[in-house]
Amino acid sequence: MSGRGASQAVQAEAAKPSSQPVHLFELYLDGAATYATDAYREIVWNGNTYPAVGHFIGFDQIEETADLKVSQTAVVLSGVDQSEIAGVLTHNYIDRRLVIRKAFLSTLDDTVIIDPISILDGRCDAPVIEEDPDSGTCTVSVPVSSHWIDFERTPGRHTNHDEQQIWFPGDLGFEFVSRLNKDIKWGAK
Repeated sequence: MSGRGASQAVQAEAAKPSSQPVHLFELYLDGAATYATDAYREIVWNGNTYPAVGHFIGFDQIEETADLKVSQTAVVLSGVDQSEIAGVLTHNYIDRRLVIRKAFLSTLDDTVIIDPISILDGRCDAPVIEEDPDSGTCTVSVPVSSHWIDFERTPGRHTNHDEQQIWFPGDLGFEFVSRLNKDIKWGAK
């Protein structure tokens, strides 16, 4: 972890030979945030309570490079508890914001060091439920990509018949546009 953006207290704690790193998760669904931590106990930071999630398994490594590359990871939960599976099936996670912060518990009094570092601020993709009846395990994996995932996406609507039908059913204005062999430049002389 680079020192970029980390407070002096966090850098000092990270440099110690023995530290207690924890991760704080914030998932934003329908205007409300859901909080969780992989710590052994509940964490209170910035006025929010992050409950310790015992069925939390972890998340994949987050790679940071100097290249223009999208960071991706997957947050993994145990699916043995059926309420987790029900939660995945009842919410729309696609394109919802998920923030992962790294914090340190003070080795002196077991409190969170001020200024946890944001290590990923991204968007969720469709959850994947994987069951293995032979071992009796089940995991729920939620892929998460950096908010730069759609950086190259062209904004706006496409001028084709199928997309026109989504917005204006019955409108035939773009019915024959696929037969045009001209490159039309809108707004150009």
